[in-house]
Amino acid sequence: MVTVLRWELNADGTLNGRPVVVSQSGINDSNRPQAQLHAERAIRAVQLAAPFRLPEQYYDRWRRIGSFRFDRSI
Repeated sequence: MVTVLRWELNADGTLNGRPVVVSQSGINDSNRPQAQLHAERAIRAVQLAAPFRLPEQYYDRWRRIGSFRFDRSI
């Protein structure tokens, strides 16, 4: 199962709002009950990792994280 999130960051590396689920794949009848939990855990992982320490001079490049994959099989 893969959950794809997007989120935005402030210039200081803190989250600008809550990460959003863009998509999920690899869901079947046997793992469907865990899909929501997988999404919630992916969101929580991003929240726990913040603030991100990134170079301020490149803020325009990293302020929007548009497609980050969380793969359950890894």
